[in-house]
Amino acid sequence: MHKFFTSSYDASIYLQQPDQNAGRDEILEVGKLYYGSTKDIARSLIKFDVLSMGIPSGSKIYLNLKTVKAEEIPLEYTIYANAVSQSWSMGTGTKFDNITSDGISWKYRNGIDSWQDNVVGGTAVFTLGTTGSANAEGGTWYTASEASQSYNYEEADVRMDVTNIVNLWLSGSLSNNGLILHHSLTAENDTLDYGLIKFFSKETNTIYEPKLEVVWDDSLFSTGSLAPTTGSAEDGYKIVVTNLKNKYPANETIKVRIKGRDMFPLKSFGTSFEYDHTKYIPSGSAYYQLEDYKTGEIIYPFGEYTKVSCDSTSNYFNMSLNSLPINRTYKLKIKIIESGISTILDDKLIFEII
Repeated sequence: MHKFFTSSYDASIYLQQPDQNAGRDEILEVGKLYYGSTKDIARSLIKFDVLSMGIPSGSKIYLNLKTVKAEEIPLEYTIYANAVSQSWSMGTGTKFDNITSDGISWKYRNGIDSWQDNVVGGTAVFTLGTTGSANAEGGTWYTASEASQSYNYEEADVRMDVTNIVNLWLSGSLSNNGLILHHSLTAENDTLDYGLIKFFSKETNTIYEPKLEVVWDDSLFSTGSLAPTTGSAEDGYKIVVTNLKNKYPANETIKVRIKGRDMFPLKSFGTSFEYDHTKYIPSGSAYYQLEDYKTGEIIYPFGEYTKVSCDSTSNYFNMSLNSLPINRTYKLKIKIIESGISTILDDKLIFEII
């Protein structure tokens, strides 16, 4: 099962605009620019309301950010994410055309209160203050709660495993003040230029706002009195989706039923319609994939979190429509793996979320 949740708050902060808020900007930025003896550092903060998500125990959790543009980035680099150690407010400013200081900035966490380095309950980093000083700048975060992802210049989208950090929030070990994304302090303090990576923020008018992706294996397998399919999906039996609707309301979880039936049933003296006889696809051999119909972008890929289940009625899978963009058309594909050979079933399985 895959579920996506959109961010509640986000903002970028900048060394060279130390008291300027960019909470309503459509772009989030992470980078470091170096102009001779002058440098500018950009970091981004993102918060998700994880306590309201109903995250199952054992889930894997990923931060997803879509790149708008990557400018003059190195051939290889690493982005880090840490749990923020103090509360902050998003504010209403933008970087260029609505200059305000009413929220988070490099110097202030809420437009008024400075970042503090004397945080109780964990090791917090401060970046431009002096050890033991009351004030810090650029945000503070816990060093023991860190996630990272390495990239090259050809791939700048973020899909970072933040499971450990989210579990600390869920357990109450840390207060949920969100994540801060940044380059390493070593990279930020050297004399090299690391360019600037721009991501869509929650204020974007596209479908690519920041999302937390929660995945877990929800598959169950109980065949009851059903018989298994025989032969292969290519020429021995046919896969039929029996209950897919043309349209679904947003944010539902739907159960899609699929069944196997003989492609050429043997003639018999029976009076029942042989094509109605459901057979099950064996456990671990069937998966589904969800794509955006217009762009072809894969939303839920074939894999361990899209296994097909089975009960005494037929095979099926549960699919969450949570936070998927509305008024768009989606396409389902089914993959059958037999003796190491994959068969992709693409039979115009299309629906719209309204």
